[in-house]
Amino acid sequence: MAFKYKECIEKGLLRKIPPSKDKSLRSIKKAERWLEEAEKTFKTDSLNSSVLASYMVMFHSARAILFFEGLIK
Repeated sequence: MAFKYKECIEKGLLRKIPPSKDKSLRSIKKAERWLEEAEKTFKTDSLNSSVLASYMVMFHSARAILFFEGLIK
């Protein structure tokens, strides 16, 4: 199923901004740091912390795509 950017913009869930490779790369770096945290906490059986860190990985990864495409939440 394709993501419907236009529909999200019309509903006010996303708005257009100038595309930014720099912001995209910064979000990827944040996602990488959160991934390290998720792995560390998983190895120490801190599962709730690992789940939270994993969520942050997904959040910043999705945000990187939006910045690259010129969209923001």
